[in-house]
Amino acid sequence: MGRDARLFVLVLVVLGWGLGATVQAQDQIFLTPEEARAEVFPNGRYYQQDTLRFSSEEVRQARQALRRAEPLDSVLVVTRVYGRDGKFLGYAVITEELGKYRPITFIVGVRPDFSVEKVAVMVYRESHGGQVRLPRFLYQYRGKTLRDPIQTYRDIVNISGATISVNSLNRGVKKVLYFVTTYYRKHPPVLTYRPHR
Repeated sequence: MGRDARLFVLVLVVLGWGLGATVQAQDQIFLTPEEARAEVFPNGRYYQQDTLRFSSEEVRQARQALRRAEPLDSVLVVTRVYGRDGKFLGYAVITEELGKYRPITFIVGVRPDFSVEKVAVMVYRESHGGQVRLPRFLYQYRGKTLRDPIQTYRDIVNISGATISVNSLNRGVKKVLYFVTTYYRKHPPVLTYRPHR
């Protein structure tokens, strides 16, 4: 390899390294899983995890019900949250939806009546649109159920410059509500938690 070729490869390596660092710098981590759970259910004390597995037919039905072109995972991990007195507080689900280029990771807290308690963004990886993590935007999801549209310009106010991210959160909240509501209506969990003495 000649001197010019070696120099060109070196430049590419340095540029690639720099670009990789730039992309990595865009990752904004706001909450760990434990912090996120506490954010949506601050009174949570005891936790039980369910791994829900859905057949290909159930996934197909979900995509049809949600009018969703994007693929859906066939597995959903749900944490049931109980208070200090053992009272059932709700379900916490960490999920991801693709933004413009990269996934947005967020948590959805769902009350026992299958309405949204709270939504919090955990990791935001895009260079624009991070306003979706602000409480004044996320508060719009509180109280939403599967019966609500959860759509921009219908019941969710858009953020200028963050439309793709807003739509991503809308899809994710609706998806979590669908799976939690349809599964636990058929398979109600134990409504109290008795810690082992």
